[in-house]
Amino acid sequence: MMQDIALERLTGSAKRNIEGSLAMLRPVIAAVLIGIAYYIGAKIGFALTFDPHPVSTLWPPNSILLAALVLAPFRWWWLFLLAVLPAHFLIQLQSGVPFPMILCWFVSNSSEALLGALCLRYLNNGPLRFDSIRQVAILVFAALLAPFLSSFLDAGFVVLNRWGSGSYWQIWNMRFFSNVLAELIVVPLIIMWGTDRLSTFRRLSPSRWLEMVALAIGLLAVSVGAFSRNQAGSNAPALLYAPLPILLWAAVRFGPKGVNISLALVTFLAIWSAIHGRGPFLAYSPEQNALSIQLFLILISMPLMFLAAVIQELGRAQEKARQNEDRLSMALNAAQMGTWDWNITDGVTNWSDQTKRMFGFSRTDPEVPPEVFYSMLHPDDRAPVEEAINRSIKDGTPYEAEFRMPQPDGSIRWIRGKGKVLLDEEGKPIRLIGVNADITGRKDSEVQLLQSHRQVRALAGRLINAQEAERRRISYELHDDLNQRVATLSVAISRLKRKLPAPQQEIVVELNQLYDQTNDLSNDIRQLSHQLHPSTLEHLGLAEALEAYIGEFETETGIPTSFSARITSEKIAFEISVCLYRIALEALRNVAKHSHAKSSSVLLEEHEHALTMKVVDSGIGFDVEAARRGSGLGLISAEEHVNLLQGTFEVASVPTKGTELTAKIPLR
Repeated sequence: MMQDIALERLTGSAKRNIEGSLAMLRPVIAAVLIGIAYYIGAKIGFALTFDPHPVSTLWPPNSILLAALVLAPFRWWWLFLLAVLPAHFLIQLQSGVPFPMILCWFVSNSSEALLGALCLRYLNNGPLRFDSIRQVAILVFAALLAPFLSSFLDAGFVVLNRWGSGSYWQIWNMRFFSNVLAELIVVPLIIMWGTDRLSTFRRLSPSRWLEMVALAIGLLAVSVGAFSRNQAGSNAPALLYAPLPILLWAAVRFGPKGVNISLALVTFLAIWSAIHGRGPFLAYSPEQNALSIQLFLILISMPLMFLAAVIQELGRAQEKARQNEDRLSMALNAAQMGTWDWNITDGVTNWSDQTKRMFGFSRTDPEVPPEVFYSMLHPDDRAPVEEAINRSIKDGTPYEAEFRMPQPDGSIRWIRGKGKVLLDEEGKPIRLIGVNADITGRKDSEVQLLQSHRQVRALAGRLINAQEAERRRISYELHDDLNQRVATLSVAISRLKRKLPAPQQEIVVELNQLYDQTNDLSNDIRQLSHQLHPSTLEHLGLAEALEAYIGEFETETGIPTSFSARITSEKIAFEISVCLYRIALEALRNVAKHSHAKSSSVLLEEHEHALTMKVVDSGIGFDVEAARRGSGLGLISAEEHVNLLQGTFEVASVPTKGTELTAKIPLR
């Protein structure tokens, strides 16, 4: 067991050592590969040079170094520059270039690579795929800026060392366009394939593989035919456009990678053919021929790369729009909603699948014209819906309507429609778009809730009536039974007192106290009976009952209270009278207990078949909402009682300015 553990630890330690060694060797290996690539690129560059000029038509080494710097961490850059130095010296010495010129060209080449890499690294926020307009624009900017600045050094070095022929500006032109072309072709090729490697090929289906092979064969054949034949006749320049359709094919179907590989193939064949005296670029001097090739390839590569990027952005936008549409469709389905679109000018409609299912159609059924839509609605809803739609179109206001749609089984489906009018440049309505929501469940719930509310209201009404009846019964029992018995007891005490002999003065005093207490008890019972069910309310009416109670209220509390009654009806329903009487009593009790009012008033007025009562005081007021949320039931009970009689109940109170209570009940 111990041996296994020791062996495992030893193996893990060895594995970590190997990984550490590989991590240290990785930049060295990469530097060696960059040096080899630089050497091969220089070989290709010298092979693509018009004699006797020292500047290549296409110079890949600078672009190879630039792309490597972009892909590598900053801490590796010095190692890459050091690695390409021997490759640079080796290839230049083989070509017979003097040592000073070799050193000068290394300085100009390295400066171009460093400047271009810094532009691409700092101006881009994410990985470089050249699949967006911004990234292609940055590439074009770097491909123009870096050669533009470094070409001044390069041309100066050539003139200073008296290497080759041609003036300063001729060398500057050839060197500038040569490196611009190389950076546009070589840099994206290395960066894209260096970051993605072969994953693109693994994702290709067999049909795409066949398409790619057909494109490659077609492009190779057309390019060989266009650039590798001797110029003959005046129609030779037309051959320049022969590869363009296939390049467009590559840009559209295979994106930045496909178009870049295709451009590299066309570039190599065009320059190679011109160097060997073939193709359409042989009409002028070597300098002009090289410039013609460079301008031609630069001017076709940039729009094709932008085209590929635009197509990629369009594809991403379409995919994002499709995903958003799928999410919207899922959300609409979950909410039982569907979309619709009506072209007002030609009457063509477009319903979503959910809208079709909502109206009883299948997704394969043809679109439904407005006339058929109107005919499907409930007869009572057709005119309002059509009027709402026409008003929306006429005024440009949002459309909104709720309507019913009879079902084959006799049931009713409720739909809520909302829409918006779209206008053209002249302000004329051209489309009406919107959504439909199935609100049948909500309507059923509203009906059930209304029925439950009515049942609760009816139950509350029965409870209030039962409470009032119980109060009346208790009041009668207190008044007719208990109070009479107490009165009989009081009379008996009075008789007993008269029968006592004169010397029994102490007993007389006690009997007098007992007599007074009995009278007080009788008065309390009578008052309680009156509060439970005032007989004056039943026999004399509401106004007289209120007037009598207010007189007692003034006597008991000392608060001046005015009363005014303007009633024209001879008889008021008893339940209305009881309701208003109870509210007045509760309001005046609150005035006495809480308001600290110096005066109050009660107004009873009949107007427009309704009876209104107002109770006003000059007290300190209170917070109405807080009182509603409190534990007391006075306001809630009063409001519910008035609502049961189809009336309204309002309380207005301002701190330090008093309170006004208003109850209004329609007369029956």
